[in-house]
Amino acid sequence: MVKNFLKRTLCIALSFAMMTGTVMVGAKTKTESIHSKLPAITASQRVRAKQVKASAAAVQLNATNVYTMSDFDTLSNKWQANQEMMLYQGYSDANEYVKVGTVRVGIDGTVVIPYATNVAGVDGGRLKLCYDGNPAMTLSQTNNGKVIWAGAVKAGTYALYLETACENANTPVVAAFGAAVISSQNNRTFGGNNVIASASTGAATYQQFKVSKRGVAAIAVYKENAAGNVSSVTYSVQKLSGNTWKTVATGLAGEAKNNYVVTTGLAAGTYRVVANAASGEILYFINVNQKASDSYGTSKKKAKEIKRKKSKKQVFLSNESTSKTHWYKIKVKKTGMTYIDITGLGNRSKISVTVTGAARLKNKTISKGFRIYGKAKKGTYYIKIKKGSKGTSGYQVKYTK
Repeated sequence: MVKNFLKRTLCIALSFAMMTGTVMVGAKTKTESIHSKLPAITASQRVRAKQVKASAAAVQLNATNVYTMSDFDTLSNKWQANQEMMLYQGYSDANEYVKVGTVRVGIDGTVVIPYATNVAGVDGGRLKLCYDGNPAMTLSQTNNGKVIWAGAVKAGTYALYLETACENANTPVVAAFGAAVISSQNNRTFGGNNVIASASTGAATYQQFKVSKRGVAAIAVYKENAAGNVSSVTYSVQKLSGNTWKTVATGLAGEAKNNYVVTTGLAAGTYRVVANAASGEILYFINVNQKASDSYGTSKKKAKEIKRKKSKKQVFLSNESTSKTHWYKIKVKKTGMTYIDITGLGNRSKISVTVTGAARLKNKTISKGFRIYGKAKKGTYYIKIKKGSKGTSGYQVKYTK
């Protein structure tokens, strides 16, 4: 009897590779950054542009508040169209650090100022961001001659000065600049196409997302520094339980080749990502969820039936034991070729699958998963799926034919 049972049993271990396209449909997957969207400007171009303002006195500009990449996209497009940019035209006194403008910063965060200058007919002079009224009191900043990047800036009014004093009186000075401040506010909600840009203060950054149905969450978290370098971040995910945040996944970190996407199985609820970066760096948060909450059985006796040409999606959560099992069954009404397709839901993990019934079936690799197939006799076939590794194991099982 045991021998006959083994002949009718197929037991295989399936390993799913990373398939972000399955999960990220409709969401932004491209790695975006502030530096990649900064305009290339010259002071002489701005002088010729009719839209910009010019003044012999220092000009004032309100830094645009940036909370999402959509905000920065809009601002970058305006800069390209010579909008939201200020132009200073004037003359120096002898040995003067010329003040070309003031920048009003309305919220705490990282200030980004693209600029260009022309001093005595020569392009390329550098500006510096200082406390207003004192060109010797410079804010901590990175400056490559085209962009000023100042982290952990408090709301207030600051001044832009030429970095080098003009030795001679009546030196002609032209400067064009824009200004953005990327918010350091915590506890904003990200998801779908809402990509949060969050300025780090050096302390932990917390940003939230919601899961409406149990499933696979595809999360991308990465950072950008003042030099424009983008890199991965190691972070954790916490779930809100009553008034307490409880950690459900730790040590998560994406890879550049996968656009920093990491998938994790989560139940419905409110979550937050906890990430750290150096002061002034920008953290980016992207998330989209794929529902995987179809019913399953907890034992062979309670196996849930999958009708022909129908499927069920489920996930083993990150904090569930590797002994966790899901049970399904199909009913073959007449002898013939039968296909059961099992595919991954964007995760890199392992599951083991055992199929028992009136005939022993085979398996082969298909796109994004495996097919269990063969000439099946009439009867009921049971499918046992067991979590095979730590972390997330999201899958779809389909009675294809």
